[in-house]
Parts: sequence; structure tokens; C-alpha cells
Amino acid sequence: MSILAILLAIASPGLASLTSANSLSSAQSGLAASLMLARGEAMKRGATVGLAALAPVTGSEFSAGWTVFVDSNGNGRYDVGETIVRQEPAQHGDVIVALSGNATVVAFNSRGFLTPSTLATFTLCSPLATKGYIVRVEPVGLADISDSAGCP
Repeated sequence: MSILAILLAIASPGLASLTSANSLSSAQSGLAASLMLARGEAMKRGATVGLAALAPVTGSEFSAGWTVFVDSNGNGRYDVGETIVRQEPAQHGDVIVALSGNATVVAFNSRGFLTPSTLATFTLCSPLATKGYIVRVEPVGLADISDSAGCP
């Protein structure tokens, strides 16, 4: 029993790091898929489609999940009654998903371009993981994903 306890004590930090890295990778994939879905839906529907944070907290705006929605009234935010295309649940407890400028919505117009036409940069990281991700969405709507050194 004591040998098992020693082995578990040695393996626990590595296991936590591995679990965190997998959660972070999953969050990055989910975010990229949701951004592509929002852009595709905007072009298909000929309407503005957004990606909105569910329960934004400054510095971790999208960690509690997000909603891809059709912005039928064009006000740039999700309102009750607007069509929900997909909802992504909250991320693993230690995963941080933030958007530059503490913004809480990214929207695509009917041509698939960001509206407003400015670069949107998502940072995904975890204090337990050695690397993170940066997802940059260009004004033309295309996304680029790169590795980062971890949480700033």
C-alpha cells in the first residue's frame, strides 16, 4: 500500500499537467470550430452571426462557454429570442479563454468578414500547462492558430 501511495504522489503532478494540456487542446479545437461555424452560418444565412461569451469575467471572458447565434436585430450582442446555432459549455476549471480588449462578442457579417473590421485575438492558457494557444481572427474572417508560452 505504501509503495502505491508513493507512486501516486510521484505521478500526480504529471497527470494534472497532462489533463490540463488535453483540456486546453480541446478548448482550442472547440473555439476554432465555433468560429468556423459562425462564419459559415453568416455567409449561408446572409445575416450577421456572432459568438458571444456566456458568463464573461474580465480576463477570462469565454472560459464559461459561448453561444453561436444569429444576430437578427444587428445590435452586436445575444438577446433572448435570437436563434442559437450552437452552445459550447464551460471549459475545464483551469482553462482560461480570453479575447483581446476584454470583448465578449465576435461577429461575422454576411460576407464572412469580422464586424467591426478589426483583428480579434483569443488567448487560451492554463497555469498548469506549459504551453497555450493564440487564435487570431483576421478582419477577412480567417483564423490562424499558433502556440504560445503559456499564461502571461
